[in-house]
Amino acid sequence: MKTSKDYLRSSLDRCRLQQEVYRLYRVENLRLSEVMKRTGLGHSTIYNYLRTFEAGNQELTVQMKKRKDVTPEDYKKLQEEIARLRGELKHERLRADFFEEMVKFGEEVYGMDLKKAGTK
Repeated sequence: MKTSKDYLRSSLDRCRLQQEVYRLYRVENLRLSEVMKRTGLGHSTIYNYLRTFEAGNQELTVQMKKRKDVTPEDYKKLQEEIARLRGELKHERLRADFFEEMVKFGEEVYGMDLKKAGTK
């Protein structure tokens, strides 16, 4: 005969399994077949767990959807993108400085404001 501790333990295990199913399917975006392989559950049980977990844990599901674990590969990609963008910014600053110097030189040579001359 099961005691109240046994019922509590099985209920807690089911809640943990529901959370794991939700994490695999909704957060990690695994296919249903992959979730079925990992958990050993059928498709109807998985859908039932998803519905039950979402209905009972709305705040947790929102937090789980927002939280994305950053892998070292993602971190490396972000660092590479930052380095690339810094290089582009440096190039554009040099280009803008060169343009300003050319305008100043043109003003000295031609004696007129070249920035306003092109708008007429």
